[in-house]
Amino acid sequence: MIEHHQGYTDLKRYGRNSFRPAGKHPFKIIHNARAVKYDLIQQFEASTGIILPSGVKRNLCTQPVPILGRELAIMKLQIKENKP
Repeated sequence: MIEHHQGYTDLKRYGRNSFRPAGKHPFKIIHNARAVKYDLIQQFEASTGIILPSGVKRNLCTQPVPILGRELAIMKLQIKENKP
């Protein structure tokens, strides 16, 4: 699960030993790797306009993250080469 938060992620130094929040910035909290993989697959689908079958998504989610990124990059290159 990936949660989107808006919070203080930047600190500014005040004095010698004290820090204060400098501003609110968006950030994500990731609870498991499967959510990250599924998010990568959704970004891939959005950028290419191709909807992958659920079986393909399931197989990609079981791959380690470096291999998943490589597979998606290869698929994207092949799609670009096949387009006129």
